[in-house]
Amino acid sequence: MDQAAAIGLTVPAIAMGMCAIFLCFWYYNREDRAALIFAGAFTMCAVGFTLNHFVLPKESIANAMVHNACYALGLFLLSEGIHRAFDRNPPRIALATLGVISVIAAGIIQTSFVGLSVRIVTINFIHGSMLIVSAITLRGVWDRSWTGTAVLAALALCIINFVLVSPITVYGNTIRDATFFQSAYWQIINLISILSVLSMGGALVSVCVMQRLEALRDDAENDFLTGLRSRRAFDQSARQYCQARSGDYAASVIIIDLDHFKAVNDQFGHAAGDAVIRAVGSLLSRQTRTSDMCGRMGGEEFCLLLPGTDLKGATTLAERLRLRISELAEDAFPEGLSVTASFGVAELGRDMLFEDAYPVADAALYSAKSNGRNRVDCAEAPLDTGKPVRRQKLEKRLIQDEAPRRVAS
Repeated sequence: MDQAAAIGLTVPAIAMGMCAIFLCFWYYNREDRAALIFAGAFTMCAVGFTLNHFVLPKESIANAMVHNACYALGLFLLSEGIHRAFDRNPPRIALATLGVISVIAAGIIQTSFVGLSVRIVTINFIHGSMLIVSAITLRGVWDRSWTGTAVLAALALCIINFVLVSPITVYGNTIRDATFFQSAYWQIINLISILSVLSMGGALVSVCVMQRLEALRDDAENDFLTGLRSRRAFDQSARQYCQARSGDYAASVIIIDLDHFKAVNDQFGHAAGDAVIRAVGSLLSRQTRTSDMCGRMGGEEFCLLLPGTDLKGATTLAERLRLRISELAEDAFPEGLSVTASFGVAELGRDMLFEDAYPVADAALYSAKSNGRNRVDCAEAPLDTGKPVRRQKLEKRLIQDEAPRRVAS
């Protein structure tokens, strides 16, 4: 093997290196199916390139059909993985149709003895069309994130390689098996292929890294049982809101603590306790506005921060929640399990911060616990309160939600 041919091993070597990287991503996060699909795509690229240039005779039907089948499958998997990573529906039928056409066309052209140049230009154009179809369905990710921009830029480079570089390089030259590795086409296509594999691999690695970082951030910010904010995320959001809010509008804090929760775990088991926590978290999500902040502060304690809600509105909401919690009945609850909760409510003054209001609501919660539990206790309203904002949308939704319950009763 001469030096010109040996240089061609760079492409499959880089492709298999990318495959190893994506397999590592998948091994440490089995839910990342896109990484596994990317590994398959780069494997097909390496296999197809190796079969085409180093294993099968260039001007054979076996070469024409087998290596193009590997390329077509690799492009199909590449599109499948990218669409999965960005939550898009891949154009599977169009891609599969083009892939099959490329394999059939390669065989027909080879048996027609029209020359290797015609096969190269035709098949590259069909493969480029597969990438164009994928790019069209992915166009919306261009400005979604920098990783989306990087992926579409890498796709554009690959499209240029297939659709423009190949015909320009082949035009006017007769490419034959015996002189292939000395042709200008081989030198240029080798360089462009290396750039394409590196750019696409780098873009897809960035996608996998960012997805993992987003998953870790979600795990840190969201409680795994309820989907509500974790204590750290809730505390940070609540502090930021209270520091930036205008004192012209009211805001209130509700602290919720499930009664005798330790007894639930001891009597019915921790699985039942988890079911209770999930049910309460789901209830809080349904019964609050999108502007309200809901968090699980740890164990059986929850907290709500209600922008635009005064002490009266917060007390009304707390009473409703108290009643709904006492009526909870889930299939996952063991027979005989009942749930109640105690509430502490406090309204913020105009210049009050969250760290000032939380202890006030906590003291009201302690009062509710001391006075028999399953009740709502309120702190005294501050003198410098803001104006409340009517919770109209929430009230309408709650009335609609309660209608079937009244009919059933």
